[in-house]
Amino acid sequence: MLHLNTNDSKITNHCLFGFCLYSKEYFLNQYYTIRSNAFTLPFIGAIYYDLPSLQYVYMSILIVVILIGLLNNIVSLMTFLQDRIRYTINGTYLIMYSICSLILILVLLTNIAVAVYYDEYFLRLWACHGYPYLSLTMVYTGILISTAIAIENVLVECFKFEKYRSRKSATCSMIGFLFVASISNLDKIFARYLIADRSGELYCVHERQLFKSWSALLFCVYILLPCLIHIICILYVLSIKIKENWIHKIVRYQHYLVPSLVIVLCLCLNGFYRYSSNFSLQTSSNYFIRFHFAFLLFIYIPQMLTFMIYVITNDFYIKEFYQIWFYRRLCCCFYNRKRHVQEFEVIHKLWQRRTSLETIKTISNLDDTCNESEFYRK
Repeated sequence: MLHLNTNDSKITNHCLFGFCLYSKEYFLNQYYTIRSNAFTLPFIGAIYYDLPSLQYVYMSILIVVILIGLLNNIVSLMTFLQDRIRYTINGTYLIMYSICSLILILVLLTNIAVAVYYDEYFLRLWACHGYPYLSLTMVYTGILISTAIAIENVLVECFKFEKYRSRKSATCSMIGFLFVASISNLDKIFARYLIADRSGELYCVHERQLFKSWSALLFCVYILLPCLIHIICILYVLSIKIKENWIHKIVRYQHYLVPSLVIVLCLCLNGFYRYSSNFSLQTSSNYFIRFHFAFLLFIYIPQMLTFMIYVITNDFYIKEFYQIWFYRRLCCCFYNRKRHVQEFEVIHKLWQRRTSLETIKTISNLDDTCNESEFYRK
């Protein structure tokens, strides 16, 4: 059950945001330990188990992370909408990836409202059903799209597929990814129930057997399988393209390697921590709680840093980024100003050099004549 504000209960399960996840049998005195899917619940609420003085620090960090994610994905989406990118297969995938990332960031933003007004019934209902469903749907869709991008890179670079071929297959794949992710997370809506006990406290109840087996299946489909595909794509690119002068080749093909490496690293760290630690908020030290949060954030890092892992590492995308109005307005204005200053300095130096080479005669009275020079006639 998702238990709210229980200070006297013995908590042995995963708890997040003041909500503790239990099974129905727990309240029937049947002990059962749940290895819960920790990031399906709002993680910011656990700040209440840390030092009270750090609550505003956690909130500030969350706001900064959200702003970084918004800026990354807005700029990335503007770049991917350029004609020479959006007409490619990868461009279609990347546009959808940025949209899913933006939706995920907006969903994460609701954690602030839940942290401040968590006693409201609607926000408890949102924490039980809406937040885990939408956040995981966007995360899983983004993971599947990143896998498709890695496969497309191998097809274009190693098997010489045309990158401007028909985008119908990519569109159908993205619709399929979104559909599968949406269906696979319906348990967050239909297998959970928000109920109240005799004291009026609310609980988010889940089905015991369904929760355990379904979580294990989702872990295999959305964590292990994408990591395996990314690793295979990395190794294939390394074996085919990077044979001699490997340092130069790695830099040349970094736009294929860096995104997959970042995604594999984040997914592996998050998955390893979830299934290797026995974490409890009320029984853990403050340092372990902060360590817990750091690992929970790994699942969101790839979609928070879309611009850094997909645009900055790709020279072609960087050139397209220079063409968007955002860059022209905020960056080119400083470039033009600097260019005008440099042009003035060059003209001034040329003028000083030309005048120093000429013989100048001082005119002392009206009878003196002025010798014209080519420079002054100009």
